[in-house]
Amino acid sequence: MDVFRLGLFLLITMGVSAEVQLQPLNAAVLRGSKARFNCSTTLTPSVMTWSVNGLLVVTIIEASGVLNITDRFSATNFTTPGNYKWEFIISNVQRNDAGEVACQVMGGERQMATLSVQERGSVEIVGGNQTKTEGDQTEFQCRAVGWFPEPSMSWSVNGVETSCNRSSVTQGSLFNSSCTLTVTAIKTSSVQCLVTVPALNTPESNTVFLTVNKNTKRDQTVLIAVTVAFSVAALLFLIIYGIVFLCRRRRKKSECL
Repeated sequence: MDVFRLGLFLLITMGVSAEVQLQPLNAAVLRGSKARFNCSTTLTPSVMTWSVNGLLVVTIIEASGVLNITDRFSATNFTTPGNYKWEFIISNVQRNDAGEVACQVMGGERQMATLSVQERGSVEIVGGNQTKTEGDQTEFQCRAVGWFPEPSMSWSVNGVETSCNRSSVTQGSLFNSSCTLTVTAIKTSSVQCLVTVPALNTPESNTVFLTVNKNTKRDQTVLIAVTVAFSVAALLFLIIYGIVFLCRRRRKKSECL
């Protein structure tokens, strides 16, 4: 602990000006994963410190190396000529790590970044696959359970994404969300629910299938309509042909007289 106090004392007492950069300034990671931040300066400092929510967790002293309070917090040297750079790593990130991450080097101003720790829950489409008759309306309900923060939700039907009106309730510090998709059964389709939070590179998803059976009544109606139309056309043709035939016979009779 004396080493940490020494590091803080040196940072306060030394006045050498140094340009310091901290990246990223905003990071979103999933609980249980790793968070990484890079701190660099053009001057080689004697001391660099890292803190999480005001708690000093890593001290880097040029003469003796890295001192950390637990194995969850570590630092890796990526220094190149003219650029003194260290990567700070938080392993097995927990929800209470969310907040302020700060880097400070001797002679430089304290640089701060924000860490957001998020939760990935489950995705379920209630009822699974459905079979409907062509032309029927059908509903799919998607449930996203155990997420933080409140997740974004959308639907994809045969690869075409549509927005979703989401409703959510909280259970402790987590969100349980749901949304409903209403579609007309036109053809057999894949229906996918997509759920995401900023820390996810690709959404979590669940896919079911809508099987559409042909509407036999509609097919019969169409067949009847086609048959009637054909019959009317044939009858009209016969009537016209009969009229023409009768006219020709009368004309021949009148010529004979």
